[in-house]
Amino acid sequence: MPRPGPAPGDHYLPGDPIPAPQALEGNSDSVWDLWHRTQRGHEAGYAETAPAPVVPSDASDPYVPTAPARLTRREAAEVRVPAPKPPTINDAMVEVRRNNRVCPSPARWQQLYEMLPNRTASQPPPLVGASWQATPSLSKRMCLREHLAWAETHESLPQVLDFLEQLPEEEWHHMGD
Repeated sequence: MPRPGPAPGDHYLPGDPIPAPQALEGNSDSVWDLWHRTQRGHEAGYAETAPAPVVPSDASDPYVPTAPARLTRREAAEVRVPAPKPPTINDAMVEVRRNNRVCPSPARWQQLYEMLPNRTASQPPPLVGASWQATPSLSKRMCLREHLAWAETHESLPQVLDFLEQLPEEEWHHMGD
């Protein structure tokens, strides 16, 4: 038989029963009446809903529509269109993943790899030959992403992205191929 719980304000000890509220569900007229009385008591502090005021006419409206200021000739001459930002690796990955693509076909991927400047031995080669068959699609995409990151770091991503954008769809490996 479990010990009775501690007195209010005392601490619980291991093994003491923890009190839990007991919910009683009732579905009688008196329960609904109690609910409605409680709800009315809660809403008693609020005023009744009133209609919104009528919008003033244009003649009495102190807030007339504004018009953009005109540029002076000097300001108009100084307006310049911002230069386009160079593409980022995120832009390249959007192009790569379009139409559920994974990477270029092995021959095209080799061309892309040869476009990368300052390649080193630490740079992973493209997955061609036997590694093409042994590598899953997501790993191929991650390897391609490493090549794109290398191109971005060495400021050749615009050329690489142009190359990828010009590849026809049949030159791409897709998920499920």
